[in-house]
Amino acid sequence: MTTPFPYRKESKLFGDALLKLAHDSHRNQISQYVSNENVQSLHHGRGWLTVRENGTEETTLGEASVELKVDYTSIANNDIQTLFKFISDFVEGFTSQIVAKMFKTLSDACDKSGNVVKQSDHTSKAAAFLATLKTIEFSVNENGEVELPQLHIPPDGAQAFFDELNSQGEEFNNEVAIIKKEKSAAAIEKERSRLSKYKAINL
Repeated sequence: MTTPFPYRKESKLFGDALLKLAHDSHRNQISQYVSNENVQSLHHGRGWLTVRENGTEETTLGEASVELKVDYTSIANNDIQTLFKFISDFVEGFTSQIVAKMFKTLSDACDKSGNVVKQSDHTSKAAAFLATLKTIEFSVNENGEVELPQLHIPPDGAQAFFDELNSQGEEFNNEVAIIKKEKSAAAIEKERSRLSKYKAINL
């Protein structure tokens, strides 16, 4: 059966625009967890090698899928809001799976390296926070500026966590400041050492 008015070119442009809208929306949601500068897109292959100081590890792509349905009546009635809801539901479902997989990957990597701080091993959330801060290595961005690590906490526990941190006294705050200063200096020195290996870079 031949479609009388296929609008092949227009259909492709429409489909490409929808895909870009969904892609941009997904990137925007993911950016609250990972900076866009640290996101890579692979257009072929299903895996890659990660080279670390303690060895090389092979990583493979995981799968994320979303199943959605659109009521025929909405299409027949030319309900444009259905289209936007479809895109929103797709992005929300896809992104939530990606985020869950990302945190699981991070958790598995921490378990494997032993870089784990348990709340049960400390007398308070504040003490656990200090222990965590001491295990983290700060990084330097492309402008040579130290970037502080992000802290991701489940919504149901975030308020109590920050309330406890904010209730700590001067001694706690001073210790946090000292750790941040030492970690920042170490990050800058490590970056300086890395850049010194490249003769063309003037330090």
